[in-house]
Amino acid sequence: MLTKTGILSLAAGFFVAVFSGISRFMESRNIWVDLTLSTLLGDDLSNSLINFTDVDILQDSLYYLIVDLPFSVFLIVLGGILLVLSLFFKNH
Repeated sequence: MLTKTGILSLAAGFFVAVFSGISRFMESRNIWVDLTLSTLLGDDLSNSLINFTDVDILQDSLYYLIVDLPFSVFLIVLGGILLVLSLFFKNH
């Protein structure tokens, strides 16, 4: 199951990256250009997730992950992590 989810996440990440690249190349201002987790979750939920902890290092990391990191990179990294985890956890 982790393998299928990892492959789907990688495929979705590359799909979003291609459309984001095409939109940037065409200088079009649509949803693909600035797609991050904060645009999908909304500002209120994003801010509450970032301010959930008082540790500054965690807040900075969460801010980068939610607000600054492009969604395609997030999906590609998530897919890679899931594929590595699938090497260690086999379904019987």
